[in-house]
Amino acid sequence: MKSKLFKSSFIFTLGNLLIQGLAFITLPIYTSIISPEIYGKFNLYLAWVSLFSLFIGLQTAGSLSSARVKYSEAEYNRYAVSAFTLSNIFFIVVLLLTTFVRDYLALVLELSPTMTLVLVSQSYFQYVVSFLGQYFIQDQKATATLFFSAVSAILNTILSILLIYRLEDDFLARVIGNFAPSLLVALIAIFFLYSRGEPLLDRKYIRFILAVSLPLIFHNVGHQLLNQLDRIMLGKLMTTKEVALYSFGYNVGLVIQIVLGSLNTAWVPWFFEARKKQSENLQQVILQYLSIGLFLTLGYLTIFPELSLLLGGTAYQQGNSFIALIVISYFFVFLYTFPVNIQFYYADTRMIPLGTLLAAGLNFLLNLVFIPLFEINGAAYATLVSYFFLLLLHHLVSKKKYGYKDVSEKTYLVFVMVSFVYAMIMTTFSQWLWLRWSIGLVVLLGYAYYYKDYILKFIAKKEKK
Repeated sequence: MKSKLFKSSFIFTLGNLLIQGLAFITLPIYTSIISPEIYGKFNLYLAWVSLFSLFIGLQTAGSLSSARVKYSEAEYNRYAVSAFTLSNIFFIVVLLLTTFVRDYLALVLELSPTMTLVLVSQSYFQYVVSFLGQYFIQDQKATATLFFSAVSAILNTILSILLIYRLEDDFLARVIGNFAPSLLVALIAIFFLYSRGEPLLDRKYIRFILAVSLPLIFHNVGHQLLNQLDRIMLGKLMTTKEVALYSFGYNVGLVIQIVLGSLNTAWVPWFFEARKKQSENLQQVILQYLSIGLFLTLGYLTIFPELSLLLGGTAYQQGNSFIALIVISYFFVFLYTFPVNIQFYYADTRMIPLGTLLAAGLNFLLNLVFIPLFEINGAAYATLVSYFFLLLLHHLVSKKKYGYKDVSEKTYLVFVMVSFVYAMIMTTFSQWLWLRWSIGLVVLLGYAYYYKDYILKFIAKKEKK
């Protein structure tokens, strides 16, 4: 069972990094063949697509993990199709409403009426792709999820570059290049889910679907606010130079979020299954999983100054003063997924959006205080405290409502302190490569010694094959 978890986590994390790496590689290509104005306009278009995707499918995909616990395997498939149908019905309603108000909406979005309808449709296709991904993830089929993500990303890149050279309108070329692969994968998803012989919509599931899914819309809105408030307030309280520097540093820190987020995505279905079966060694596996997350975070903290220099050159080296804080913030996100996963396990998502929105409000207030005091670093401090607040809040909620004790307060404190102290050391010696890497080597050897039995068993198992 643990080997299945390791394989699923490794494949999903590696695949996600490669797909995100493709975006990094193609970035200089796009910026060299289209104007900054078109590049900015298309990124604004994508921002609107992401925003519409938050609600256009009612976030029913977020209920699949809870349904996997509540229902048998046979009934789960029926549930998934019903949840998907509910998303489709809501999309049709939104599309019809958009058709009636497309001229007004086009003015707000600064697009043509036709392009506005394309945007709404693409938001839906993007959601369908994510729904299919979640469906496969709950079955622990990481390779299937990555296959469709990779196909979409590669087709997007190839088609976009070809169309930029073929069409006169570079913005239209980028939109079509992005739209067509999403449509293709969405059609495959629709065919796959509806060819399984299940009823299109079983009304007995509707209440459960909406009870779990609707709060997740506000949860995702809260996360969007948490991710964007720092930059918005830096722009208001300082200059666009600080916004650019902070955005770059935030994107460097984002790499660890991709890694830890991928781990959690692979972890959840395995964890729910193990918890449902009351696995005897679950507590031990949880601690090992936490240790892996910490190890990856410490490793990234060791090398982030070199990555920052590689991606941004000397112009962005000032960001080294706060990038470690962003990395630790994402590690806190990783930690708070543990109590949040318990809430998903019991299909009770009501406190999840409330916590996120409260954290966003706290982030706003802290930015008002910290940015004038600490300038650009103040925004990073605000983010760090806000995510620590989320961890504390969800731990207390899960402990009170469900007797949550998978991870103790003492364990959280150890992981928080180790990661924070290590981050401060790496920031202090960001210019001393040999010292940072020496400390990193000590951490690596320490982990290798502590887990030597597992490593030797893994090597022996591979040699037998």
